[in-house]
Amino acid sequence: MYCERCGKHIDDALNFCNSCGAQIKKEKGEKQSVLTALITALIVVSTAGLGVLVGLMAILLDKLANPEPAFVFALFYLATLFGIAFMIMRQISKLIDVNVRANENDVPRMTGRDEPLVQLPPRSTNQLEEFRQPASVTDSTTRTLDKIPVRER
Repeated sequence: MYCERCGKHIDDALNFCNSCGAQIKKEKGEKQSVLTALITALIVVSTAGLGVLVGLMAILLDKLANPEPAFVFALFYLATLFGIAFMIMRQISKLIDVNVRANENDVPRMTGRDEPLVQLPPRSTNQLEEFRQPASVTDSTTRTLDKIPVRER
């Protein structure tokens, strides 16, 4: 792996660059784990929701003489369950789209080298210039302690 800021080769286990101190971004693992968690949540919500619906319908149809309220309940329950599944699927599709776009931008250009291209950040105005001469704290303070001749009028 290479540092995005200075371009030096760094170990994959490090969180900061040894030469410039920049924080190493490790986003691909996070995106993948979020995607995996959302897919797992979708499967669990769908299967548990359908299981609860089947159990509730069995209890309601056994207890009720008229099955119409049970079917109305099942209709609203399924609409809610599909709404929740649809919202989770939208988030999954957004994460997949971000991953695809990131992979398209990571395609290496043909430079004849095996090393990836490093784009250095532009020089910012908050960087200090090189120190030129030693400064003294007493340069501007001791002059006020010198005796000044007083003119009499």
